[in-house]
Amino acid sequence: MENLSLTDMRQLATRIQIQAKIRAPFPPILKCDVDTALANLRLAASIVSKTREDAKTSLDDVGGMEREKRKLTEVLIWPSKYSEVFRSYGVRNGKGVLLHGPSGCGKTLLARAIAAESKFECIFIKGPELLSKYIGSSEENVRNVFERARASSPCIIIFDELDSLAPQRGSDNTGVTDRVVNQLLTEMDGAEGLQGVFVIGCTSRMDLIDPALLRPGRFDHLLECGIPSKEDRADILRIILRSVNFDPELSIPKWVARTDGWTGADLKALITNAQFDALRKTSNDSLKAVVTDSNIGAVFQDSLPRQSGGIKKQLKVGVELTHS
Repeated sequence: MENLSLTDMRQLATRIQIQAKIRAPFPPILKCDVDTALANLRLAASIVSKTREDAKTSLDDVGGMEREKRKLTEVLIWPSKYSEVFRSYGVRNGKGVLLHGPSGCGKTLLARAIAAESKFECIFIKGPELLSKYIGSSEENVRNVFERARASSPCIIIFDELDSLAPQRGSDNTGVTDRVVNQLLTEMDGAEGLQGVFVIGCTSRMDLIDPALLRPGRFDHLLECGIPSKEDRADILRIILRSVNFDPELSIPKWVARTDGWTGADLKALITNAQFDALRKTSNDSLKAVVTDSNIGAVFQDSLPRQSGGIKKQLKVGVELTHS
């Protein structure tokens, strides 16, 4: 029971009392009641991961996105670091930032990095994991997340794939996500407030998110993490190559010029494929595979981004796949 928070302990005590009363009207509490309550308790910790590995990530691990880094630093770290200045000027602290843009552009990495930079507690949530088929359970999961964050403040909650958790109300026939959106609005606007709690949402489909969440006072800042520029791609490649054994003669500008429109994830996949190519071509007596321009060139065509016409072509309905 060492992983239980105060919220978990309160829930456990309530469930133990319920289990005891199920047996008899005025019973003593027995060990079997405790065991049953523990077995049925949906621990916030089972859904909420307070990630310690985020401490290994820093803003130096995020290529490009200088504007986004600066903005997140200003709205998230400065109010805590220069609290008296903000108070004297009457500046209202924001509650949340929504990072949006194409998949693979580093939204989640940036969120984790700024959380590590802030030295705050961090709760990382994959949107769909809060949803449950049981009535009321999804809303309870959302409440647990915010209760845990308040108990751990200052704390950052990162909602990855926010569009799956908070789509526009009325789009779900079951009403589950509608109730989840209402609970999110309550938590971000409620009487308890979000003192010491900051929310970062990540999504590649901002158009699917309920508009009520996007107004100031909830997600105060909307930051687009777009396709990397030429300078950003060079920075991303340099960061990726820091952990790779590569030829000093490898030409980063050459591959920056050939990867216009590629995301950070695409560039990472390119270098990973080049590493495999280098391993295949390394003699058995040598344990060190060195990535060269020729390795990258050999896998370049197969590493083309899918949306840009890579090896996996789009198929029309009814087209039969054949193998030659």
